Amino acid sequence: MLHVLLTNDDGIGGAGLRHLALNLAPRARVTVVAPERPNSATSHSITLHKPLRMARVDGFRYEDDQQLIEAYECSGTPSDCVMLGVLHLLSASWPQLVISGINDGINVAQDLSYSGTVGGALEGAVIGIPSLAVSMAGQQRISFEQAAEAVSLLIALLIYGRAFPWQEELRSALAAHQGEPDAPPGRWPLPAAAQSVEVFPSPGAWLPAGYPGTLCCNVNIPDVSPDELRGICWTSAGYREYHDIVHSQKDPRGKPLYWIAGEKMLDEDSPGTDNYALSRGYITVTPLTYDITHMEGLKLLRDWPMERSSKEEGQ
Repeated sequence: MLHVLLTNDDGIGGAGLRHLALNLAPRARVTVVAPERPNSATSHSITLHKPLRMARVDGFRYEDDQQLIEAYECSGTPSDCVMLGVLHLLSASWPQLVISGINDGINVAQDLSYSGTVGGALEGAVIGIPSLAVSMAGQQRISFEQAAEAVSLLIALLIYGRAFPWQEELRSALAAHQGEPDAPPGRWPLPAAAQSVEVFPSPGAWLPAGYPGTLCCNVNIPDVSPDELRGICWTSAGYREYHDIVHSQKDPRGKPLYWIAGEKMLDEDSPGTDNYALSRGYITVTPLTYDITHMEGLKLLRDWPMERSSKEEGQ
């Protein structure tokens, strides 16, 4: 059976975390280690300057038989939670997948560098476990419970290359859009439902041969009803602009204080980006890496001294 470690940056009381745990627990071994309070915008930070606490909590139960899901709250960041979960709590039997989320609000474009949700997933990859960061655009037309069903289907397609019978309703809804001509690049094919199984099996080798490093993907679910979800796409991180990022005010004693809370001004709408596909009703999946080297820039800068020298010699 697949073993999944869940965390988030909304805190142990986050509704997205709870619904994802409840959805996966009947068909996978689920362990939850999440921050005791919200940790938004903590990125990939870990706690070095003070000790951490971790305690088991009640409240994560199957709705049918009231069986407990193993869940812990931690005084640290999402990255701390993954470290303590894997390297201490589950050190004798590592999970096979780390999922951070479901986050209340999307994480696209530059948000990826700030997101605590993404940071938790990156820590899983640093340790060596394939990881997903999952966020949703809103809850007006899709609920956390329905978003959790989409995550379940995504796991099936990504790890096993097939869907399972309990996912047939959502798979069929996505398949109804399969032939649409305006699909963004990178759209995933949808296989038919597979033979009947009761749980997610323990995965074998499921990544492409020669994949560099450990897989870490950022997933965003659009705010559309399940029957309006048009599919799943591989994407790159897009670009967005904000304005009025820093708000200056004064406290009751007249001393200055500041809020960092910018308003979105522009979303890039280029085909292939997360912004583009998400705005058109697609679940987006963006591969990430903790190696933040700007490879194109590195290549250009390596050649730049010789290029500049030759130009100066020609003057």
